[in-house]
Amino acid sequence: MNDRAVLRAIEQMEAWVVDPKWEPDPDALSQWNSRYSAAVALAERGDEWPGMVSRAHALGQLLAARVEGFGHQRDAIRAELMGMERGRRALGGYGSGLA
Repeated sequence: MNDRAVLRAIEQMEAWVVDPKWEPDPDALSQWNSRYSAAVALAERGDEWPGMVSRAHALGQLLAARVEGFGHQRDAIRAELMGMERGRRALGGYGSGLA
């Protein structure tokens, strides 16, 4: 197998990571990882290999930043839900009938 399969996998992940609407799908990521791992295992590692390695490392950093952003979104949603729950309990404590 040539290095094109590795490059295609890198390009696919790059497209996902730069898309602001992208939401990771565990099944799609698992399939991508299987294809990528198989391609790397069978790659010829030709003249373009060092450039692909650099792209893959840069992609890893971009992906880590996106994952961190998803974590911040999750934390913000969790904090909002906890605040709503505290408010519901407070209203119930005052007997407002809204809880």
